[in-house]
Amino acid sequence: MATAAASFQPNNFANVPNVGGNAAGGALTTGGPGTGLSTNDGMASLPAGVLGPLQQMLQQPGMKKAMPFVLMGFALLAFIIIYLTMNVPNYRPIMPGMNEADQQTAFEALKQSDFKPVLDSGTGQITVPTNKYHEARIFLASKGLPKTSNTGIDSLKDQSAMTTSQFMEQVRYTAAMEQELARSITQIDSIHSARVHLAMPKQSVFVRDRTPPKASVVVTPFPGRFVSPTQVQAMVHLVASSVPLMSTENVTIVDNQGKLITDTNAESALGLTSAQTQHKQKMEDVYRQRVVQILAPIVGDANVRSQVNMSLDFTQTETTTEDFDNRKEGPKTRSEALSEDKNTLKDSTGVPGALSNTPPVAPTANPASTAAGDKTTSTNRTTRNFELDRSVRYVKTATGTVERLSVAVVINERPPQTKNEKGEPMDPKPNPYTEEEVTRMQSLVRGVVGFNEARGDVVAVVQAKFEPELVIDMSVPWYKDEVVVNNLKTGLLGLLFVAFIMMVIRPAVMHFMPPPPPPVDPALAAAVLADGELSEADKKALQEGGAESMEELKAKMMPKKSNISAEMLDTANTYDDKVALVRIIVADDAARVASVLKNMIKAS
Repeated sequence: MATAAASFQPNNFANVPNVGGNAAGGALTTGGPGTGLSTNDGMASLPAGVLGPLQQMLQQPGMKKAMPFVLMGFALLAFIIIYLTMNVPNYRPIMPGMNEADQQTAFEALKQSDFKPVLDSGTGQITVPTNKYHEARIFLASKGLPKTSNTGIDSLKDQSAMTTSQFMEQVRYTAAMEQELARSITQIDSIHSARVHLAMPKQSVFVRDRTPPKASVVVTPFPGRFVSPTQVQAMVHLVASSVPLMSTENVTIVDNQGKLITDTNAESALGLTSAQTQHKQKMEDVYRQRVVQILAPIVGDANVRSQVNMSLDFTQTETTTEDFDNRKEGPKTRSEALSEDKNTLKDSTGVPGALSNTPPVAPTANPASTAAGDKTTSTNRTTRNFELDRSVRYVKTATGTVERLSVAVVINERPPQTKNEKGEPMDPKPNPYTEEEVTRMQSLVRGVVGFNEARGDVVAVVQAKFEPELVIDMSVPWYKDEVVVNNLKTGLLGLLFVAFIMMVIRPAVMHFMPPPPPPVDPALAAAVLADGELSEADKKALQEGGAESMEELKAKMMPKKSNISAEMLDTANTYDDKVALVRIIVADDAARVASVLKNMIKAS
């Protein structure tokens, strides 16, 4: 054993040259002690003064071991930079026009809620990613931002009026009033934005020469909402009450589509008022829904169409009638007054101007009898009051009465018949409604709309073939879908990264790593371990195998220990050779050898 151990010295392999090749097929020069492999690539042809220190640094063993990891780190960093560059989000300014205080509050609120706001250095506006724009606006609205704005009356505080003319003061005041009214109108929940224009002429000192001011309002409702008539009237009275000497008739409101929505109760010279038109449309919709509801269970919801036209009478008539003695009973006395006056006068006698000496007339028993010359005057008056039957009637006819009704109904034809009575398939055959079925439907429509022939009403039910409705595809194409495009970008970038690793990084890493040595023949290794001395043929074989020392030879033999079988013991020449092979077997599977020895001891 001592002889075998003494024969395996590293000095026996000191003269064995290191022969091999690089991964790329280039030649490798023999290095001296303590040096590794040196490359003969294109950098060697450059001047030594330019890349000399770099070459020396790259030739260091530690640098060669760390170079693969450095290259992989640079590749990963380049991939991260390219990925972040390709996925930079687009930013959009949010709520421009805020003052500095509101901008600071909004920026802090968005930053705390992870909206990733960015302050634009050019415009000074707060910007957020486009995909979070609407969410950020809703979030700021929930926080009550913006709170203040430099518009309206507040904008006049910072303006000096020292050198301002009266005309400019009036213009600024009018503009401030317009902004204030617009802000008040936008407080209504259905109004998104509003603009107010005031026409305020200079008033005269004479009342008869004054011109009333006028106002025009343009409102934009929120998507999916509409401005109700009550809200229109509220806006009209709000504007009219805010401007002196302005009446509600001089306020006009228009929506963002150019439609006049100001409701007026005055009758139009060309037709009905807006309230009358609205009532007419409402009544027509009610009748149309009745027709559809009565026919839909028979033909289907999608197979019936109806239109109703109504002629309404909005004329208002007021009648006052007084009737006397309707029961023919004659007049009745209510009160009566009688009065009678009598006067008696005597004739003149004697000499005028002197006392008469005629003796008085002797009295008689009949006072009615008077002297022949006496005159009597009698006056009679009678007053009677009578009662008569009287009735006063005040009649006002209702407005919106139906003068004429026209109803048109179209029924879709039934699908063609494809099976006969026995259920067998057949050629498609038209299957229209019969005259009896159409007449029954017409009777139903007449009953549901209150048909009146004396009024001249018309009800027509016709069957026809409906054209199929066009299906509009609202889906977004895959090449325009933002999610799909982002996934494609990410996948393409990943493929480019893998290709860059396989085509650039991998050859560079393999260039700096030593080539793997070829496997060592177990028989040759056993011979080396047994003899301790090498022949010229064995040395040549070891040189071709790339072994430099005994330690390296043992390291190469370890993966091949399992190939050494027990039959190799018979080929050993000496006792030392057998002991060396047994040691190799024990090192390969010590547990199995221990089990065998235990069984041998038990058997003995």
